[in-house]
Amino acid sequence: MCLDEYRHLARALNTPPMFADLLTLIVRPNEVNILLLLAEREMSTDELSKLLKIPLNEVELKVKSLFIRGLLKRRREGRVVYHTRSFRSIIDRYLSEGRGEVFGKYATALAEYLMEDHVSRARSNPYPGSRVLPIPEAAIEPVSIVLPYENAVDILRRAESISIRDCECRVTYRNCDKPLRTCLGLNEFSQELVDRGVAEEISFQETKDVLSIANENGLVHQALYSDWVRGEVFDICSCCPCCCTYLRTLLRYGVKHHVAKSGFVAKVNEEKFIGCGNCVNRCVFQARIIGNGKVKVIEENCYGCGLCTTSCPTGAAVLVFS
Repeated sequence: MCLDEYRHLARALNTPPMFADLLTLIVRPNEVNILLLLAEREMSTDELSKLLKIPLNEVELKVKSLFIRGLLKRRREGRVVYHTRSFRSIIDRYLSEGRGEVFGKYATALAEYLMEDHVSRARSNPYPGSRVLPIPEAAIEPVSIVLPYENAVDILRRAESISIRDCECRVTYRNCDKPLRTCLGLNEFSQELVDRGVAEEISFQETKDVLSIANENGLVHQALYSDWVRGEVFDICSCCPCCCTYLRTLLRYGVKHHVAKSGFVAKVNEEKFIGCGNCVNRCVFQARIIGNGKVKVIEENCYGCGLCTTSCPTGAAVLVFS
């Protein structure tokens, strides 16, 4: 297999020129043709076998390996078909699943490329990519609970399947030591992760412990959307502002529409307020100011995650509908 064919593959995968040669590190020479064909259109292994004139069992072994390594995406619609992922998506799988060492000194540059690409796509997309969810333990003003709202538990309860895996952002960027085992995949996305061996199925009841650990460690619950308009959630993540691509896009790069608010805002009962500072320390959105024995909630900055309410020793902090 000559380098020209790898360069052809690089173009088919929309690989940035500076990273084109890295494909030789993760794609075997006898896999290039399969990836090129599946980059043009999705196909079944039977179709590939006939087109390549290679025995079906040989094609199936190669496709299975490519799928498990994250180079192919699978879709079921009466039959099983495969399609080649983009370079960005393939690199995302490698780094977020802890396999970035194969890229050696280029791993850091690839991580930054993923972050910059995420920000660029967020800016061009008019719809949010995620929504903050109030944590289940959040204290909500009693008069508000008669109104409809949704938290992580509600979404998980409706899911047909749930899987757990290490947080992809913390594995990729490693900027903190927050718990890793907190990402909850849903439905079709969950099943693909389980089939690839990078996640394990868990029950709805088990997810409650995951959410509780996230609250203890000051992590923000977010629903990630594959389609905002249709309301299709594929993941429930518990996020830190130093690693999460969604929160960093909002907080560091200022793409405010990328993360939707929960529909709540924090409120403080001044009579119960004692000035302990827990709420300020827990707020990742910089929505709290304490001074002169008083606390102020900057409502514009508040995303209604509820972390401030679960750390308040006097119950002074609550969420209300915004």
